Amino acid sequence: MSQVAIIQGDHRRQNIKDAFTLLSSEDVAILDQAKKILIKPNLVHHYFQLASTHVDAVRGVIDVIREKTDAPVVVGDASYHGTKAAFRNFGYENLITEYENVSLCDLNDDETVEGYYLKQDGSKGKMQIAKTVVEADVRINLACMKTHRTTGVTLSLKNWAAGIWVVEPTQSLEGPHFARQPFFHQEGRRAQEETIVAIHQQCAPTFSVIDGFLAMEGNGPTNGEAVPMHLALASTDPVALDVTACQLMHVNPQDIGCLVIAGKQGYGESDPERISLLGQKKILELRNTFLLPETWKEKVLAWKSSIL
Repeated sequence: MSQVAIIQGDHRRQNIKDAFTLLSSEDVAILDQAKKILIKPNLVHHYFQLASTHVDAVRGVIDVIREKTDAPVVVGDASYHGTKAAFRNFGYENLITEYENVSLCDLNDDETVEGYYLKQDGSKGKMQIAKTVVEADVRINLACMKTHRTTGVTLSLKNWAAGIWVVEPTQSLEGPHFARQPFFHQEGRRAQEETIVAIHQQCAPTFSVIDGFLAMEGNGPTNGEAVPMHLALASTDPVALDVTACQLMHVNPQDIGCLVIAGKQGYGESDPERISLLGQKKILELRNTFLLPETWKEKVLAWKSSIL
């Protein structure tokens, strides 16, 4: 049985810290021996804060780490619009002076190791995974709570898969952007969901955390509206974490392809009845009915009829 910690409170940073520390002492003890720690936020947009991980959520994670170890901490992401601009615009650069031995890394510029994505016919296509992520012995996936116009939700699984995948930049009138969509979309919705799971199986996070202090509903991940939830969730099982977050959003986890596929493959726990909640245990009291993307039937559910 997997465990998911849920905290509701008035302070984002403290919520993240409290949710993380609710996990079992055996799980958290891995930080004591860490030699290099990666925190991977969601910086999908470089100036729309609601779409991206707030720096106070990162502070909450580093607070937990620094109670355990002085090991180097790298905060890194491969942002669609450009990670450096997101670091600058959202105050991430302040982390370097606030904490000892913390650095920022634009994973779009990182060295890489070879991985693979899945094609519609079941074969594998070559892709590159950021070397900094692979080499970290503790990896912390720090996601937002959002709906998504293609995948239904973007929680911990989607955040990790899209943000450690390194691609060549594409030039546009707005400048360079780093698009994984061609690899995801060209092979169809089912293959896209299979790929999200496959990337986790190639390089998995140690801990997954969701900042749901101010969530997003509607046409996310970048065009939705705010939903105040004042929540933080944490787990060592990203599937159980995302299933729990879906319940809190009043989204059926069986509609989310990567969660169904991961559960069937035994990657994580997708059955809500087999997920033990720590902290705030009454989901019905915390749940909010999120407005779904307009593309729900057309795109989100399309994975169910795609052929792989």
